[in-house]
Amino acid sequence: MSDGWSDKELAASVEAYREMLKKQAKEQTFVKSHIYRGLAERFGRDEGAFERRMQNISAIYEASGQEWVKGLKPQRNIGTAIKARLIEMINSRSDLSPAAQELALAEAQADQDDAFDPINIEDARNRVVASIVRRRGQAAFRKELLAAYGKCAITGCDQVEVLEAAHIHPYMGQQTHSVSNGLLLRADLHTLFDLYLIAIEPGTRLIRLAPALSQSDYAQYEGMPLNTPASPSAMASLKALQWHADHCTWLKSPTDSSG
Repeated sequence: MSDGWSDKELAASVEAYREMLKKQAKEQTFVKSHIYRGLAERFGRDEGAFERRMQNISAIYEASGQEWVKGLKPQRNIGTAIKARLIEMINSRSDLSPAAQELALAEAQADQDDAFDPINIEDARNRVVASIVRRRGQAAFRKELLAAYGKCAITGCDQVEVLEAAHIHPYMGQQTHSVSNGLLLRADLHTLFDLYLIAIEPGTRLIRLAPALSQSDYAQYEGMPLNTPASPSAMASLKALQWHADHCTWLKSPTDSSG
């Protein structure tokens, strides 16, 4: 049969994968080879092809920070068109959180936009450097946070190259570049904070993690106190922390400033 995958084949693969995830979560026994065989008989495609497609699905789950089926090691060698179709099918069944869905779709788009062009290696290198600078945050704002904290406000990491200026309330013009509206965070923690998977309790300034991170390496930071800046005037704004906490839907917050 043609190498092209139909929507029915991809949808069946996603559905079968979801069922395996459900059984895995409930610690129920299932045999993956039986599932591949059933799909192969249904669509007339090789069993191994469905196994590899399942591994592609694992890669999408992994990239979105979600649990994937054990024994189906993520394989990222997937065409961008099929990847986008799989992500759409996964999202349509609400497997992923809204933040994870947005991240997965953005990743698929980035794959299509950043096709390798050996003629423009120097241009690509310049774009990489520029993207690092943008991720770190506005230069003056980052310098102020580096002076105030000197290390990651959550992990204590002092490797300057990986420390970024994180806005507590999203950037909305120069006025939000106030140090009290920022935290100096390691790059990975910055991403999780922006995705509302990490929050800071305003009253206690304790670090709180979303349930999705409870089995991850980040679990060690749950309940730890936020590192404080050298100067009291650089302390993170309670109002800004409350705004961010209110947008972490998994966190029960005493007030609601999101309206």
